[in-house]
Amino acid sequence: MSEGISLDWSCVDWDDPEGGLVQFLPFAPLVNYSEFHSEWHGLALMFSSEDPLLWSEQHDEEKKSPNVVRDAMIAQMGHSGKMVKEMALLERESIGCFPDPVPYSVFNHAKEKQRPIWYLEPDMDDDEWVEVVLKGVDLRTNFRNLLRSIGATKKMMRIAKSIASENTPSTDDSGHHIAASLSAAWWLVESSHLTDDLQEEINRRIASRIRGSLSSLRFSLNGQIDDEESVVLLVPVPQVRLLGVLKALNSLPDAEEMKQEEE
Repeated sequence: MSEGISLDWSCVDWDDPEGGLVQFLPFAPLVNYSEFHSEWHGLALMFSSEDPLLWSEQHDEEKKSPNVVRDAMIAQMGHSGKMVKEMALLERESIGCFPDPVPYSVFNHAKEKQRPIWYLEPDMDDDEWVEVVLKGVDLRTNFRNLLRSIGATKKMMRIAKSIASENTPSTDDSGHHIAASLSAAWWLVESSHLTDDLQEEINRRIASRIRGSLSSLRFSLNGQIDDEESVVLLVPVPQVRLLGVLKALNSLPDAEEMKQEEE
């Protein structure tokens, strides 16, 4: 299950044949670390438009009582709570952070610099997306998958150890490497009920919306940048999901018409 997982933090560029550049910023959820250096013109987040409100609420809660969100997550148990608990045991201020540091920081930077923002996960008023979500719910409640969920936390830890050992650390901080392995294992267990076809359908939709966001960015910046300069769309992406999204992009799905976040 851990095959094909990359824990590399380096940015990955994808050139759109229609013009412009998608720059993927790999990150490990809940880890305040990334290798981001270059300039970009717009931001596309692999979240829905509702997530920034959650980030804001978590930020306010953390200001009032540090680690309150983390502790609440741990108390929920399950493999999500187990992941956060294991991150907390690493005793790093940069690990197990709420709100999710990398997407939250680039979101705030985009707002501060008045750069356009798009959301790659459709909202629940999107009928096609609701259908995909319901397919996933049906699969999760399938009797066989319910049986597989027994002992899921132990399975997640085995997967995390396998990922950590099979990937060469690309950072000097071993804690970040372990945390990245934990978050990747969490995702693999969380999505293990999905069929390959359904995962590919999700990635195609995300890829289509990435191309649509880049198309919208090109249109909005028409004539505003030098001819030799590429329009750059920054896309923070969990490390464990990068290869699947790249595969979907390389199939060149049609660009979905996208709307920028409204001020």
